[in-house]
Amino acid sequence: MNFEIPKSRRPFIDLAAVSVFHLAAFLLAAAWALSVIPSSAQASKTVPASKSLRASPRNRNQAANSAHQAEQELQRILQAAQEAQRSGNPAVVSEANRRVIALALRELAQLRLVQLSPLPALELYQRSLDFQDIPDTRIDLAIAQLQANHFDIALSESEKALAASPDNARAYAVKARALIGLQEFAKAAEALDHSVKAHPDFDASYLLGLCLLQTKDPNDKDRAAAVFARMIRIAGDSGSLHVLFGRAYRDAGDMPAAIREFQRAIALDSGAPHAHYFLGLAKLAVNEWRPTPEVREEFSRELQKYPRDYLANYMIGFLASGDRNYAESDRYLKIAAEINPDWPEPWLYLGLNAYAQSDMARAEECFRKAIQFTGTDEARSNFQIRRAYVSLGRILANSGRTEESASYLAKARDLQNKTMEQTQQNVSEIALAGGAGSAAAIVPLNPKNELAAAPLMQENADPFSRLDAAVLGRANLSEQQRAQADAQETRLRAVLGLGFNDLATSEAVSKEYLAALGHYKEAERWKAAIPGLMKNLGLAAFRSNEYPEAIRALALALNAKPDDGPLRAILGMSYFASDRYSDAIQTFTPLGDRGMQDPTVGYAWASAEAKTGDLKRAAEVLSQFERTTLSEDSQLLVGQLWIEIGDYQRAVAALRKLAEINPALPDVHYFAGQALIRSEQWPEAEKEFEAELAMVPGNSDARYNLGFVRLQQSRTDDAAKLFTEVISADPGHANAHYQLGKILMDRGQLKDAIEHLEIAARLLPQTDYVHYQLQSAYRKESRIAEADREMELYKELKARQRQQPPARPQSP
Repeated sequence: MNFEIPKSRRPFIDLAAVSVFHLAAFLLAAAWALSVIPSSAQASKTVPASKSLRASPRNRNQAANSAHQAEQELQRILQAAQEAQRSGNPAVVSEANRRVIALALRELAQLRLVQLSPLPALELYQRSLDFQDIPDTRIDLAIAQLQANHFDIALSESEKALAASPDNARAYAVKARALIGLQEFAKAAEALDHSVKAHPDFDASYLLGLCLLQTKDPNDKDRAAAVFARMIRIAGDSGSLHVLFGRAYRDAGDMPAAIREFQRAIALDSGAPHAHYFLGLAKLAVNEWRPTPEVREEFSRELQKYPRDYLANYMIGFLASGDRNYAESDRYLKIAAEINPDWPEPWLYLGLNAYAQSDMARAEECFRKAIQFTGTDEARSNFQIRRAYVSLGRILANSGRTEESASYLAKARDLQNKTMEQTQQNVSEIALAGGAGSAAAIVPLNPKNELAAAPLMQENADPFSRLDAAVLGRANLSEQQRAQADAQETRLRAVLGLGFNDLATSEAVSKEYLAALGHYKEAERWKAAIPGLMKNLGLAAFRSNEYPEAIRALALALNAKPDDGPLRAILGMSYFASDRYSDAIQTFTPLGDRGMQDPTVGYAWASAEAKTGDLKRAAEVLSQFERTTLSEDSQLLVGQLWIEIGDYQRAVAALRKLAEINPALPDVHYFAGQALIRSEQWPEAEKEFEAELAMVPGNSDARYNLGFVRLQQSRTDDAAKLFTEVISADPGHANAHYQLGKILMDRGQLKDAIEHLEIAARLLPQTDYVHYQLQSAYRKESRIAEADREMELYKELKARQRQQPPARPQSP
């Protein structure tokens, strides 16, 4: 039965639609490769896309161009795979499909980044590299590692990409981002300088300026100013640019320069997103966090421009809470919670407001949400979540829930210790680092911690499965975007399914069955409905001796095509090889005479009937099988099976006929002797075993059986000599030890007899008659306790044997 070779790829994919969602993928990749800090990405959620730097027309055009190039590349390699398929050369087919798989896995990984699911993205990128190790995939993997906060791994991957592509600007940008995460700003600036020189880029230039400021070297500060000036010349002066420059100076601790930049932004464009917010925050910081009317006015102006701005709403709500103006505070904090409902800070202060007003039910609800949304990211906002644990612990204690209260108060004490460690840092440095997501006015995170994103939520156990609804909900995609993402994933999964299927078939044709099996299984994972896949998977499993997997796949294939005789035959053989004899018989039966006369099926069918105890049916099937033209090996199997069925005369006839054809065939005389032993034809059996030993002197089983025959002829000394020779050649031959032990016991040589019988009992612990003989020998030596023990074992095994179906005769 041969593997089905796919005819073509044409029905599977709408090539023009494969990368419809690539724009978003490249936008996200660019964000992680070139953004300054995660809080910038979070803050952009509150900024209209038309005013966000990352969503500028220039970036959108770059992303669209990248998407178009990726789509063209996918179409190109798919067409190459079609041409390879037509060539009929397995090696060419394999290589072409490896490229298909590598790119499709990479495309799906980029989609996972859009869906904010970095852990599956990491696995997909790594798997892509298994099929084609190219710098672009290494860079993509490094970006995913950045999103997972694995900065050291991201650095390693970017350096591998640079080793293969030394002038790759994108690799330098990612390397810089990793170095920023590791607080290696000077090295990051060096990498970005390479990137900008190789490929002048606006975002990389900004990141270079920020890194230069972070080194705290006065010369680097001048270089940063020159970089910012060059950016203005390239892009034109704008308020949004100066907001970015202000944030760079703020994060470097240069507040006067930051304030100047924010004021310049407002002078150029009073509607520049976040300009008023950051100016108010900077003034609040230099005023030692005491809100002045001027500070409040800046936050209010931000809200006049953007009423749904999370940051400004949160800050005004926070300041009003400090003033105990709870009504105003709640109004703004509720808006902030509506905008970002899974951020804990608004819920914390809503809870504190309710607690201060003795609304304990509302306070408990808000504190629990704050704790839930904080998760394991307890260090955010300088461990301010401790206040929720303290207050919630008190509410629970006062309402009689003492056990739960104790756990929350213990957690609060633990966080208090961590807070004390945190506050030993320079407070002014911490204050200057505030920004989106850091609850800036509370005592925000410093720049080092601000670089770390919130801990990742648990992903699906299978990184290659579709994402569940809970994970997708984190990405905040619109319904249209979700539909586009789902359509792209469906197409990519089809590409991957067919690519793995074609790769596996090329390996199966080359007889690399184990590799083929693995790739067929991967094809099933991506798209199980590929025609012929289950059949091919089952065949590869069968030829790899992976019978349970063969049964699973072939049963599915046969269910779809119940009249496929060869398929049924292989499934039956898989059942037979798995000792599932009844299933094998049920599968073989519809084949009728055709199956009985098949060179392999006939024997397996007859053997399965024999092993289930239907000896009459076994003989019928074997008679049909024996009428066909059989190889010598098959004829030998026929003789053995006649022995198992119990027809010793037909067994001897079949084996002697084979011996006439090939007198030198090993084992033919041995099995003829076995049949003659069972029919107690001792002289004839002796001749067969002697003939076998003449051909194969080292056959211990033949020598043992010859000894057994002579023992039955009362030629005890000859038998003992042969058993001794067997044990000398094969010390683990249990039956030889047993027979020799019996002979020695009859001779009164009890010590030697016991030694051999004990060995036999160790080698055959479930054989009742061995324990019976050993107990008899012990008893003759007056070792009564040991004799009684062996007798109990004998009785136990005998009783267990009575509960089982009668066994067919075994070799002596």
